[in-house]
Amino acid sequence: MKLFLIDGHALIFKMYYAFLGRPMVNSKGEDTSILFGFTKYLLELIEREHPTHIAVAFDPPGGTFRNQLYPEYKANRAETPQLVIDALEPLSAIVKSMGIPVLMVGGFEADDVIGSMAKRSAGEGFDVYMVTPDKDYGQLIEPHIWQYKPGKGGSDKEVYGVREICEKYNITSPLQIIDILTLCGDSSDNVPGVQGVGPVGAAKFLAKYGSVENIYAHLSELTPKQQEMFKAAMDHLPLSKKLVTIKTDIPLMVSADQMLLKPEVGPELSTWIDKYEMPSLKRHVKNIWGEIKDPFVASAPRDDTSVIPTFPDVIPTFPDVIPTSPGVIPTFPDVIPSEAKESLEFLEGEPAEIVKDIRALGKCAVVVSNGKVTLATADKAATASPAEFKDILTDSNIVKCGFALKSQINELAAAGIELKGRLLDAELMHYLLNPERSHQLEFLAEHYLGVSLEGQKQEEDLGSLFDSEGEAVSEKPNSREAVIVFQLAEKLRSELGDGKAAELYNTIEEPLIKVLARMEQIGVRIDPESLKDFADGLRKTVMEKEAEVRTLAGVPTLNVSSPKQIGEVLFEKLKIAPGLKKPVKGSWPTDEETLLKYREVSPIIDAILDYRGTKKLLSTYIEPLPGYISARDGRVHTTFNQALTSTGRLSSSNPNLQNIPVRTEQGREIRKAFTAPKGSVIMSADYSQIELRLMAHLCGDAHMVEAFREGQDVHAAMAAKIFRKPLAEVTPDDRRVAKTANFGIMYGISSFGLAQRLHCPRKVAAQIIDDYFASFPTIRSFIDGTLESARRTGYVETIFGRRRYVPDVNSHNGNIRAMAERNAVNAPIQGSAADIIKLAMIGVDRALREQGLRSRMVLQIHDELVLEVPEDEIQPVKRILTEQMEGVMSLSVPLTVECNYGKNWLEAH
Repeated sequence: MKLFLIDGHALIFKMYYAFLGRPMVNSKGEDTSILFGFTKYLLELIEREHPTHIAVAFDPPGGTFRNQLYPEYKANRAETPQLVIDALEPLSAIVKSMGIPVLMVGGFEADDVIGSMAKRSAGEGFDVYMVTPDKDYGQLIEPHIWQYKPGKGGSDKEVYGVREICEKYNITSPLQIIDILTLCGDSSDNVPGVQGVGPVGAAKFLAKYGSVENIYAHLSELTPKQQEMFKAAMDHLPLSKKLVTIKTDIPLMVSADQMLLKPEVGPELSTWIDKYEMPSLKRHVKNIWGEIKDPFVASAPRDDTSVIPTFPDVIPTFPDVIPTSPGVIPTFPDVIPSEAKESLEFLEGEPAEIVKDIRALGKCAVVVSNGKVTLATADKAATASPAEFKDILTDSNIVKCGFALKSQINELAAAGIELKGRLLDAELMHYLLNPERSHQLEFLAEHYLGVSLEGQKQEEDLGSLFDSEGEAVSEKPNSREAVIVFQLAEKLRSELGDGKAAELYNTIEEPLIKVLARMEQIGVRIDPESLKDFADGLRKTVMEKEAEVRTLAGVPTLNVSSPKQIGEVLFEKLKIAPGLKKPVKGSWPTDEETLLKYREVSPIIDAILDYRGTKKLLSTYIEPLPGYISARDGRVHTTFNQALTSTGRLSSSNPNLQNIPVRTEQGREIRKAFTAPKGSVIMSADYSQIELRLMAHLCGDAHMVEAFREGQDVHAAMAAKIFRKPLAEVTPDDRRVAKTANFGIMYGISSFGLAQRLHCPRKVAAQIIDDYFASFPTIRSFIDGTLESARRTGYVETIFGRRRYVPDVNSHNGNIRAMAERNAVNAPIQGSAADIIKLAMIGVDRALREQGLRSRMVLQIHDELVLEVPEDEIQPVKRILTEQMEGVMSLSVPLTVECNYGKNWLEAH
């Protein structure tokens, strides 16, 4: 009998870091990376190892007995990422739906639960495998208990028995791992050891003396320096040993029968897989348990007594089905193929043969990988070097089908080849049809073609998940993938039809592919010395703010980075909220939203927020940026994501330059590091209040339209109307209120939300909202009309016809419905702004190239274009930007662009 015990928290964090740079997001905007990675690993483990029994252990919420022994235990750890917290409940439910018990005991870590279960089960005749990368588990190894450590690949692993663990650490017994951990300490858990003793030195001491206690019994035999080291640690080592020792005697109310791997699973598992859009997992489920049951015709869920309740029960709910009507494009067929075909009929041809076929057909699929190019038609593929296929790749008369073609264009450009011709990008076509859905290649292949795509790019084999360097493992050119891409592009082009979606693709998304590719290839110049100076200044500020918080708290040793300690100081020592009860489970809330409620109570609140903001700015933006500077050209080459947001806006990653904070002076200072080379300037062209102008155009409010046409300060003009006073009497505070209302109310902000932004009582905020709509009834009518249309059709549209589906506007759940309503009002405005700047980018890029200018677009940040412009081209480029951006379309109000330049991005503002 084989029992596998999974360290759930360790595996969650593995997946969190594995997907951090390439997250998986479903159609609802949910990051499903952890859920997918964890579930896939668990299923593949079962497939590969065939356990007879299995269980998953999680850490309990709150502290454990170790925190009681030593309050500083793990105190220096960063706050648990929200993605990890959010994953715990659904993961628990997914594991339970497999009939696998979830083990959790209050006051004890998963290590202790697994240690106790492993010892007990080994005594009952089991071979026990503890699945975890945690080195601490080595102390538990004995005959019939192994540590099963995930390796670099999904099928790789390192299995440590007694011999292997002793050889690894040069010890005679696995129990000596406890002594090694005691001597070395553990900085991640804040466990102190003997300063100056590492694993190698600890092993040498143990080889001679056997245990920590015996070292002290022979202290006189050590060198004077060693004696000094051990004497300094004498008082805390007994506690350290208790902290690193895994408990093996916890009473557990789970029997061996309850951990038995069930012969079948119920419909709940299928429901969870569908809910989070992870269809490729169904193949693994089928391999283990056979055909998965249809959740829509299943009987009531069984009473699974093998599961220990650990989180609140989550009752699976089936997604609402939007009735098909003339105004609704059904997102997917009602019947999804129950299984994907593993085989796909196609021929591996010679390069010369495929070239001949492609010329006759006039189109081909292109897949570039590892310096090779695979070209394919619907039933034939061939792979060769880029040079061998150059004539096809550069032929403007050959239509190129692909998936995420921008990356293919960049790879070919690196080989000196420009991809020419019309582009049919399956990812972008699906993005226009179903912006809320997953656009991953495997997902689309299964749903549209009924074929599986093993080893595809987005949900690649877990080999990359455990790559010690944290980088994905590249694939070889895949003929099968190229054939699938060709068929998928054909299918989705047919789905686009000849309506608004096709026009959007032809006029905006397709031409934008090459514009963005050129911008990524060019990159933006960043001055590392400027960043270094800024970072040094921020580190000094962090230290000053840290000292200020400690002084205001009256606690010189306060760990300002510890939410737990901050909560105790604020709510227990300083009593900023008398009468507020501490949550039954967990610590005091210290998130920004909570702290802002008490900023008038004590100056420590602003000090804490300043400390956090400065530290985040430093760690999130300033310190990582130099790592993205290319050694080849000294520039940063971000990736623009064209098919990610639901509204049509672009985003960027590696690094994310769109989220550089600009509201604070510190945040704006980052722009100083974005510089122009000698003889050039950085030029910024920014649409002025484009979303407010679009609101005026869409709702037709005469007062707003007049204010924009006459070039008035629109916020002041609207403040005059809201507060019923002449424009000349509007105060700066009146304008501030109107500005906040303008950018909040149009997106459905509540009185509570407005009160927080304005720092005013909720009743005052509610009155402002009432006065706003009374003053601008056409805005109210626009919002009501948009919501009525959304409830009737299930979607909203931009001016250009870009759709966003919002089925939840009819949800019976008030919170879900409110969120959908905000999205419904937001999408036509934000999406129209996104379409406008995309068209402007296409026009600017075309004009620069047609006029033979050397100026180059390097960044797009929401409503702003950033260019690198030679000094002798400043005036013609300003003219191009103004003409293209302001003349991109005709509205009832003018589009206005503010264009400035300087030696760096900050000066250009």
